[in-house]
Amino acid sequence: MPSLPVAVDASAGKRVWISWNRQRRNIGLARSVNATLYMSELRLPRCFRLVAECFNSWMIILREKPDICFVMNPSIFASWWMARLKKVYGFVLVTDLHTVNIRLEGLDEKIFLYFFRKGLRGSDVVIVTNPLYRQEILPFNQQVVCIPDQLPRLLSGSVCAKGLVAEGKGQVPLLVVSSFAEDEPLDELVSLDNELSPFHLYITGNWKKRYKTPPTTRHITFLGYVADDVYDELLHTVDGIIVLTTVEGCLCCGAYEALAAEKPLILSSTRALQDFFEDGPIYTEHEPAALMAAIKQLGREKTERRQKMIALKANIQRKFDQSVAQLEELLCKSFC
Repeated sequence: MPSLPVAVDASAGKRVWISWNRQRRNIGLARSVNATLYMSELRLPRCFRLVAECFNSWMIILREKPDICFVMNPSIFASWWMARLKKVYGFVLVTDLHTVNIRLEGLDEKIFLYFFRKGLRGSDVVIVTNPLYRQEILPFNQQVVCIPDQLPRLLSGSVCAKGLVAEGKGQVPLLVVSSFAEDEPLDELVSLDNELSPFHLYITGNWKKRYKTPPTTRHITFLGYVADDVYDELLHTVDGIIVLTTVEGCLCCGAYEALAAEKPLILSSTRALQDFFEDGPIYTEHEPAALMAAIKQLGREKTERRQKMIALKANIQRKFDQSVAQLEELLCKSFC
């Protein structure tokens, strides 16, 4: 399991951060709490992967002997497993609950809830991304602190993404940050193809999750998966960014990335997104007419919206620093 070591303050206790998924949130938070990051995503069949990840995490605990262990949930099994190891090795356990919106039914739901609740109840502190999630978690753990994602450090200048973006007079390239998850209303965006000119949408993510073949379009390009450095350069290259979700409470990693790149942003009109990102983005419903109106508004207000995002960026960073300080207070009560 690869590690990303950072300078650790010995007086704060030895800290490790374990994640069975590769996400930017892990890197930013691990750095902010001075924890050595162990982040993996083994390419194995599900059952074999769970066994291997459990073993690797156990070996990290044996080798590092941490005072404080952070673990990201998802995976629910990672949180549950670390809660079991905590009983044996006595470290303080902090679960970073990235999302509570996982849709399952029947037996799968019962299994999920069992491991989900065991992991939360076995944690000393739970981190969530926003106050709505906090209210849902309080019945399982009273030590809950809200910490949004840290604004990512985007790469720039290392590669050229302009070859992926059509250049031409009057062209307005917009990046749609997507993973083709069920909560993303992409079909409504695709239905606008004939109305989009002079805008051109570049959609990231694995389109095979939704289509056998990508729809034939004139003003939409399906990029598929792009490498991290190319993706970061795309964020800097386009004129604006679109991130959509039907899930209330989801703050969307793509929105943080747009903020880091200081780009005009279109977001879904959910309570959590509006509360957190305030008046920086343009908010929209998901009907095609509303989406088209938001895109045209972005075109008219590009300069103004960019200035709003620059101001919001500084405010969000202050919020993040304050949240980390609150977490440190809770950890001091548990560890000091």
